[in-house]
Amino acid sequence: MPFEGFFVIRNWSNKMTDTEVIIKGGHVIDPATGLDGRADILIKDGKISAISDDMKASAPARVIDARSKYVIPGLIDCHVHLREPGLEYKETIETGSRAAAKGGFTTLICEPNTIPPIDSLEMVAALMDRVRQKSVVNIFTKACITKGLLGEELTDIDKLATDKRVKALSDDGNPVFYEALIKRACELAARSNLIISPHCEDSQMSLDKAKENSRVAHFPGKPFCHETDFIMREIKYTEEARGWLHVSHVSFKKSLEVIQQAKERNLAKITCEVTPHHLLLDDTFRNEHGAVPKTNPPLRSPEDRQALQRGLAEGVIDVIATDHAPHTHDDIKKGSSGFVGLENALGVIVTKLVHPGILSLKEIVRKMSTNPARIFNVAGGSLAVGMPADIAILDMNKTWTVAVDKFVSKARNCPFHGWNLTGQVTTTLVGGKIIVDHGNMVC
Repeated sequence: MPFEGFFVIRNWSNKMTDTEVIIKGGHVIDPATGLDGRADILIKDGKISAISDDMKASAPARVIDARSKYVIPGLIDCHVHLREPGLEYKETIETGSRAAAKGGFTTLICEPNTIPPIDSLEMVAALMDRVRQKSVVNIFTKACITKGLLGEELTDIDKLATDKRVKALSDDGNPVFYEALIKRACELAARSNLIISPHCEDSQMSLDKAKENSRVAHFPGKPFCHETDFIMREIKYTEEARGWLHVSHVSFKKSLEVIQQAKERNLAKITCEVTPHHLLLDDTFRNEHGAVPKTNPPLRSPEDRQALQRGLAEGVIDVIATDHAPHTHDDIKKGSSGFVGLENALGVIVTKLVHPGILSLKEIVRKMSTNPARIFNVAGGSLAVGMPADIAILDMNKTWTVAVDKFVSKARNCPFHGWNLTGQVTTTLVGGKIIVDHGNMVC
């Protein structure tokens, strides 16, 4: 499938806009092409021009010494809250995109739960105007399933699908409560060849709807434990429509079993993602205040966490996505849920999963770059000749400590604060432009 709708970032006028860049001596890992070994990469006019064992530099070329480092496709995060428009006190496109670059991410797909929500072509266009002015990475968006994220009336899905910058549909933060509504949404998304990615877990809004609509069937049992029920419902309607369902932030062992069964039936395209915090933390974890930090879905049991790691290794889980959710300290005290993760995601994954031998770096690149590029049809996820030069350079041996006061992001709500990590991005290029150099922002 050809790549469509690639969003070109703005041009920066600074010293790092070399027309030719050579990355020399690095260990190149690219699951899309099978590259896994030492190679030099030549970048011209923002694209990968050549790959060879010994690239000779011309006089004006910028040479990046990548010896003893790994060169990988820029990471792609398909689940990010940038908070703009409307919630800029939490995060902005500028600060969120810079945090992304710092962590090796070169492409983001942002969630539509802004104020106002991204629920029309006009809102998509307005968002992308902001992106053009402020972002240092490539940004696409999801659009709302329902108007205003209210769960009452569908957006114009046919129209939204005409804008290739819209990569999926989601009412992130809230499930679509009414079955008839989600059934129709799955049908329209399939007809428009658009991925549907509902929030498969309770929210306060859905719980309130359940109370107000006693005649409407709702899942019995404890609140915020209905992820698998929602996933089963969404799979059912996606299979009937022969569409594509991407399940966000899977957190239960039983959810993975349901997803695996659906993949085996092969009646629809079913993909899913997991967050670093659900992979590495569980409900026995306590923050500095002695409490289990709040996120949605909540942190689950140690058994669930272990199952998620197995599901990642066995290929049931397709993608690692951060669900980067910036909040202020006051927001957290008032009950807001979620964590920031763009700047530390790769570091915690490398430290806790790659170095112990649970997964290889190649598999992590597949889950954080190759697969999201394929699923969401964005240019990236590969170092093949002719591809955009979206690249991260990783020092697997660099030790560092997660310190929220040094974050580029506005937010500090990170459960990994204080963790000692081994493995850090030192250089990030977007479209051949150096955005991060020696671990520092240069634009």
